[in-house]
Amino acid sequence: MKKPITIKDIAEKLNVSVATVSRALRNSSEIKKETKLAVLKMAKEMDYHPNLLASSLSSKRSNIIGVVVPTINRQFWSNSISGIESVAYKKGYKVMIFQSAESYQKEVEIVEILANSMVDGILIAFSKETQDFAHIDHIVDRGIPVLLFERVCDSLQLSKVITDDFFGAKCIVNHLIERGKNRIAYIGGPLSLTVCMERFRGYQSALLENKIPFDQDLVIEISDFDADISSNAFKNLWHSGKRPDAVFCFADILALGVLAASKEMGIKIPEDLAIAGFGNDDITKYVSPSITTMAQPSFEIGQLAAILILKEINSEEEDEFIFKTEVIKPNLIVRESS
Repeated sequence: MKKPITIKDIAEKLNVSVATVSRALRNSSEIKKETKLAVLKMAKEMDYHPNLLASSLSSKRSNIIGVVVPTINRQFWSNSISGIESVAYKKGYKVMIFQSAESYQKEVEIVEILANSMVDGILIAFSKETQDFAHIDHIVDRGIPVLLFERVCDSLQLSKVITDDFFGAKCIVNHLIERGKNRIAYIGGPLSLTVCMERFRGYQSALLENKIPFDQDLVIEISDFDADISSNAFKNLWHSGKRPDAVFCFADILALGVLAASKEMGIKIPEDLAIAGFGNDDITKYVSPSITTMAQPSFEIGQLAAILILKEINSEEEDEFIFKTEVIKPNLIVRESS
């Protein structure tokens, strides 16, 4: 195995000190331009690559931010990651991205890996299984800044960036009621997740304010955010005799499942059944009929999360940084499905 080239090797080749090479590679103003150019030229010729771990040990900074999301293949999470990376890159930080695959155990392992990799901070959206947050407390106790986004825990005293899920759900259910619908079903994920509970609460609140009786038989809690599961759940509801005239889905992916099932069963949309989702995934514009949804500015949520974690990372005193919760309001987008 080829031995890695070090700054000592470059220094010996150029007959200068190790300190001079180190400063030249850091673009220090103390080093003459000619010396910098000579060092950079030699580093390239010798195929030198900096040891980031060694650099972070000496500076106590890695300039790396860890990001943990439930999954990468959903538009909300991929857009959020893009927003995070856009801010981090401009500020000289790299981003390490992990997905928990909705697994609590994997999430715990990832957080430990990031902490041991000496990242400067961690941004995390919890898995659907996560109900114990000791792994986060442990990381915070080690002095690593942590920010929660979208899927959060209210009991953790940390900065958070969230969507106003209660407002968004209430707004979209009010819209369905204004369209003359009064048997509105709700299909959502595990209510143990704060985000799921908030949208469910918004659904209930809209019914209450419009004096529409809440019917538990119209509420379906499914195990995963999956179109096929949503489709089958809706079919079972429809065939049970408890037929709704509208369905509000926790996420657009679930609304797509309901739409597919409705088409298969010959249900007229929106005459016999109105459908609404949440998230404004691009595909909701292009299916037929197009799906009414709540637009979440996912890219901007990622940007704001990155801005806040970098402020915390770069705060000089522990008590100087004040934890903030930023709440982003979604916007109703009315389309053909309602």
